[in-house]
Amino acid sequence: MGKTQQIIERRVDELRQNMFVIHQLVIRDKKRSLSSTFMGELWEVINPLINMVVMVLVFSEMFGKGVAGAFPLYVLTGTTIYGLFNAGTSTCLNALTENKSFLIKTQLKKNMYVLEKILVALRNFLFSLLIYAFVIALYRIPPSVTWLLFIPDILLMLVMMLGIGKILAIINVTFADITYFYKIFTLFLMYGSAIFYRVDRLSPTMQKCMTILNPLYTVISIARECVMERMYPNWKLWVIIGVYAVICYIVGTVVFNRKIEDIVARL
Repeated sequence: MGKTQQIIERRVDELRQNMFVIHQLVIRDKKRSLSSTFMGELWEVINPLINMVVMVLVFSEMFGKGVAGAFPLYVLTGTTIYGLFNAGTSTCLNALTENKSFLIKTQLKKNMYVLEKILVALRNFLFSLLIYAFVIALYRIPPSVTWLLFIPDILLMLVMMLGIGKILAIINVTFADITYFYKIFTLFLMYGSAIFYRVDRLSPTMQKCMTILNPLYTVISIARECVMERMYPNWKLWVIIGVYAVICYIVGTVVFNRKIEDIVARL
């Protein structure tokens, strides 16, 4: 019993140390960005709103009809979730390279540097939800128990992002040009996630391909159904995003654990 207690206490102490270091890294990244200023903090809140306004102005006449009169909210749901995914995975590219002194000098688990980038993106995402809640209230959408499904939807995406982030962090050390290719990939991903258009205007084959091949579109679809339409999303959507989350996390963790020692030696 005493030995078990010692193991538990050691694990708790290790967790506290890890959380302290992650907190310090988050503060450091916050100070590096514009978010250390008032305008930076404000930008984190209004950035999804600005993206929504631009897309609504550009695409409302072309794609906005037939969205139950809530096209801005439809767009905002997509831009907010896409912003979380893009910011979280893109910053993971530099998770190892910009922390090489920590990697060499400290005993902190190496995957914590990737996790910290995801947490920074999540923090900014939570700020942006203030605007999202305001727009929901503006359209007078009654609260529903289905809104709670928004939480597991985002959590599954975070798990997927963590796996992808680990892979990107490893690749970026050996192939720095991956940054430019990933920007192109996320641009295609944005246009392929039905952020500002309805997929029911596409062919059934294209709709099926988007649902199966683009997990970000699936996450956005679940969010729209449970928040805007106050419906329980189809179980198939949950299976798809669940499978993507598990596969991405497992593959990312395996790749990260196999390569991290070589990466540290190279740095």
